[in-house]
Amino acid sequence: MPLLVQSIVVIGMWTSGVPNTRSAAIELHQTLNAAIYQQRDKWDASTVVNVSSACEWPIPMYQAILLHIIFALLSKVNGSSTLDLDLKPTLKSADAELLASLVKSCRKLGVFQYKNILARFKPDDLDSYVWVTVEEIKRFNLALFKVCRRLSSERQHTNTHAGGDDPGTGGAPLAVTPTSWLLTAPELEFPMQTNDSLWLATDKEEWTAAVDNVEAVDLTNMMESKWISKSADILQLT
Repeated sequence: MPLLVQSIVVIGMWTSGVPNTRSAAIELHQTLNAAIYQQRDKWDASTVVNVSSACEWPIPMYQAILLHIIFALLSKVNGSSTLDLDLKPTLKSADAELLASLVKSCRKLGVFQYKNILARFKPDDLDSYVWVTVEEIKRFNLALFKVCRRLSSERQHTNTHAGGDDPGTGGAPLAVTPTSWLLTAPELEFPMQTNDSLWLATDKEEWTAAVDNVEAVDLTNMMESKWISKSADILQLT
C-alpha cells in the first residue's frame, strides 16, 4: 500500500528533526492529503447505504489516514493543531472532518467488534496469518481510540451515544463536534492486544523464538469477558 508506506515515511522524516527533512515531510504530507481525498470513494463508508461488516475492510488505507492525522497533530502544519481552553489539542476543520469520516466508516463496517473480525477468516487459514491480521486490526482500533481520547474533552465523555447519526457541524473544529464522531471505550468490543514480543519481532530468529508461546486464535471463541468495553467505565476516566 504506497499511501501507507508514504505516511510512515512522513512521520520518520519529521521525527528526524532536520529542518530540510521536516520541510520535505510537510510537502509530502500535503501531497498525501490530496491523494486521500481523491481516493475517498475507495475507503469512506460513512455515507454509503447498505454497508455491513461483510464488506471489504481497507485497513491499510485506514492506517494511512490515521498516521496522516497524527502527523497533523505532531507538526502543527500551518497552525492546524492548537490547544483548546481545556488544554486539549484541536485539529483544523478539514482534518477533524477526515477523522470523523474514518471513525464512522469503521463503525459502519463493524471493525470494532471482535465477532466481525473473526468472521473474516476460515478454519483452514494459516494460524500465523490469522493471528497477525487480528492483531493488526486490534492495534489499529486502539491507536484510533487513543487519538480520539487525546482530542476529546471532558464534555465529550458525557451522554455518550456510540454509533449515532452525524447531525453535521459545518466543518467545526473537532473540539466541538458531536460525541458520535469520536470513538469511545464502550464500542471496543474486542480483547486487548497480545504477545508484543511476537508483534515486534524484526527477523525470523525473533519470530521463531516468540511464536512458541502464542496460541492459535480460536475463531469460535468471542472472548466476551475480556473485551475492552467491559472496562469502559475505567477507561473513560483515565
